[in-house]
Amino acid sequence: MAQEKPDRGFYQKYYREIDVVHGLQSAPEDRDWLLSTPKDDVKQSDIVLYLGCNVLRTTHMIRTVTDIFKLMGISYAAVGGKTYCCGIQHFQRGDEESGRSVAATTAANFQMFNPQQVVMWCPSCIYFYDDIMDMRQKSFDFNHVTQFLVDNLDKLDFKPQPATTVALHYHTGRPQSDAEAQSAFTLLSKLPGVTVVDVGTDARFGRHCTPAVRERMGADEWEAMSTGFVEQAINKGIDTFATLYHGCQRHMCRYEADYPVKVEHYLTLVGRALGIEHEDLHKKHVLLGDVDAIMEETSPCAIASGIPLDEARQVIEKVYPAR
Repeated sequence: MAQEKPDRGFYQKYYREIDVVHGLQSAPEDRDWLLSTPKDDVKQSDIVLYLGCNVLRTTHMIRTVTDIFKLMGISYAAVGGKTYCCGIQHFQRGDEESGRSVAATTAANFQMFNPQQVVMWCPSCIYFYDDIMDMRQKSFDFNHVTQFLVDNLDKLDFKPQPATTVALHYHTGRPQSDAEAQSAFTLLSKLPGVTVVDVGTDARFGRHCTPAVRERMGADEWEAMSTGFVEQAINKGIDTFATLYHGCQRHMCRYEADYPVKVEHYLTLVGRALGIEHEDLHKKHVLLGDVDAIMEETSPCAIASGIPLDEARQVIEKVYPAR
């Protein structure tokens, strides 16, 4: 039976929630990444840093990666949000035609910057362009940010860090996933003071940690698998459990409340070794689990972002339920 296509209202709600969470974490004047197509003359950029959509829920990662790019002296433009959707949301819901059309439009938007390379952030985006769209005939190369940073290690001057032992949560099952994981291991191993422990992974995690993966597996089975790796890492003496993708960080950061471990995105550790530090507000709000306190903290950003406070509260109640 063919999968029923969601109506337009589904996508409006999907992207609106992302926009609201993003607007609770950052004011428009503080963003130097593009969420819409430039209206004026577009400055040529050697690199398009393609953020995708869902990373907007974890704005500290955007701040970190863009600060790293600035530190490296790279000519780049960072783009993301619904205007630059890769199309995988449509494709996975049975609307293949729309998915391909969205992806082609976004690729055309990349061309506006006349880049030499598009550096991907999201594993779903790179999967969709490589495996579904098969965009090997194009005027620029695709690369994941982990691989890009490894290719440019000579531009990264890491400073010694307090001794810490880190386990990396990563994904496998595709050559691209394995390459991204190996690049993340390489980056972490280059940080002075950081010892990296490999506790392995499980192909059942899929391409990255998503609600769809948990639903297919079953919440209890997924939770047992996920916490099993955390517990194994703790038994090996780690104090930091590092995640590879933004979706993984969103779902696993809550383990800080239950285990004697920090859960941090790998790029937070990389940025810290470069003197870059941005608080993970998503994790803070997940662990806080207090709607009124989150409202009080985020209201200035919500107002600056033009988000009605009653809508902000509704999203907070959904995304950051009381603990």
